[in-house]
Amino acid sequence: MRIVALLTVRNEVRYLKKCLEHLYNQGIDVCIIDNDSTDNTLEIAESFRKKNVIRIENIPYTGIFELKPILKNKERLIKEIDADWFIHHDADEIRQSPFLDKTLKEAIIEVDKQGYNAINFDEFVFLPTQEEPNHENGDYVKTMKYYYFFEPHKNRRINAWKNIKQEVNIVSSGGHKISFDNQKIFPKSFILRHYIVQSKEHAIAKFCGIVHSEKEAVEDNWHGQRATCKPEYIILPKISQLKKITDIKNTKFDKSDIWKNHFFEKIKLDSKKNTIISKIKKTIKKLNPSILNYEFEQYKNTEDILPAPFVVSVPRSGSTLLRLMLDAHPELAIPSETHFIPKISSFTKIKRNNKKKFYNTLINNQHWPDFHIKNELFLEEIKKIKKFTYSEGLRTFYTIYAKKHNKKRWGDKTPPYSAHIIDIKKLLPEAYFIHLIRDGRDVALSLKDKWFGPGNKIDELANNWVYRIRETRRQAQHLTNYIEIRFEDLITEPENTLKKICNFIKLPYSNQMLNYYQNADKRLSEMVDRFDSKGNLILQKEKRLEIFELTKKPPEKSRIQRWKKEMSLEEQIKFKKIAGHILKDLNYE
Repeated sequence: MRIVALLTVRNEVRYLKKCLEHLYNQGIDVCIIDNDSTDNTLEIAESFRKKNVIRIENIPYTGIFELKPILKNKERLIKEIDADWFIHHDADEIRQSPFLDKTLKEAIIEVDKQGYNAINFDEFVFLPTQEEPNHENGDYVKTMKYYYFFEPHKNRRINAWKNIKQEVNIVSSGGHKISFDNQKIFPKSFILRHYIVQSKEHAIAKFCGIVHSEKEAVEDNWHGQRATCKPEYIILPKISQLKKITDIKNTKFDKSDIWKNHFFEKIKLDSKKNTIISKIKKTIKKLNPSILNYEFEQYKNTEDILPAPFVVSVPRSGSTLLRLMLDAHPELAIPSETHFIPKISSFTKIKRNNKKKFYNTLINNQHWPDFHIKNELFLEEIKKIKKFTYSEGLRTFYTIYAKKHNKKRWGDKTPPYSAHIIDIKKLLPEAYFIHLIRDGRDVALSLKDKWFGPGNKIDELANNWVYRIRETRRQAQHLTNYIEIRFEDLITEPENTLKKICNFIKLPYSNQMLNYYQNADKRLSEMVDRFDSKGNLILQKEKRLEIFELTKKPPEKSRIQRWKKEMSLEEQIKFKKIAGHILKDLNYE
């Protein structure tokens, strides 16, 4: 009998060798589908060609983790591969027979003999703990001894099935429950040991750094909190919270304490409540499919309004430099950071548009003095709006600012708006988003010791960079007007990079942007000092120094790859553990 595991992988160098060795010893052949890995995953797969790897295929990676194409690809493969049984498998899994004296292959043969054509697996999730937090670079199967039994609902993992030459549905359940006609599930569940992460750093990289398909998350209710997980959600459990295995060959696991949610899921919903919520969402979607999707109001006179560039980024990624360059264009005015749009967006939950509330929110914002707009002028212009909306109010603010600088067009540069892209697009459909990305290691060095940074530890800085990049890219899936620009390109090829941006926002290119530093010192006068309760200058000190440096001369190439000289080897290794996959995706060495 031939049993083939269908194994899709992307950058699984941590797991693949151990996984393939185990399957080989269990008598299982493997078809590997590589999702454009950038590490040594393919080399490991090739090394098993003479053992149990019978086929290696490729499925393109688009920058977004899309499960549906992967599962559809497996549905195609089961029609092409000559096998008696199939297993839907992942690299971080070790599957075994429930019978102590039988290999996985021998047990499946016994199931087949008894007339059953499907097998469910009980899932036991093995984890690093607070007391034993790191299991990387070793034999994690031997060292990781603590687990929880994960079963949100019965027969959740029907992952092995007999090839009886009929249509098999892998997609509809997200790969959890393979379904087909006349299914007969073996009454005794097999064992799935799921080594979901090997350290806290690995967990943050896996759950906070991968961009999941928003379409699948909204339409199919897939990915759960993996799609929006934050680093602070990753708290390793204590040993006392878990069960312990004494022998990895053991077939007896403690199922007395059932976990309905994974350890990184912040909201704990019981399965009944979760099912009800899911049904409500599906019902609403049937009645009105657009409710679960983000829809942006179209500006009435779209032909009369030009794109408004919004520069977003992780702080210290060079957004001030790009702002000064764009602001040097004779037609475009970019104010210093605004920060008030999320507050305005929160008002839209109430249908009535309130002029007074809008006006007071802006003039009382701590950044308002930086714009040097007289309150009386602003109020007068707000009153002129015949049919006031918060969108028109925001356009009025930006237009006043642009006119003050004798410019026709306006934009914005507020790095934290990367977390509010969808809200901004709802208010201002003309917003075009420029996501400025800089090597995370240089960002970490630049953020160290800053009052507005996430901390001084390299893991905190890496966590912040990974999450912010992921969250911006996640929200960008709802947009058509989004572009990513590398800070390094802005330094090494400023003209070509600025031309690319100008083309994106439909703005004629101007050489004045390259000479931004000649007049950038005027921006120093805009920065209004603000102090903390002890009288310390805080809000503008860093920004003032940054602009002062940028006004003296064009930025030097020494600002690129500072990490090679200034980051210790230990810090580089720590950063790579958390952010290595994103660095590779962005083509950073």
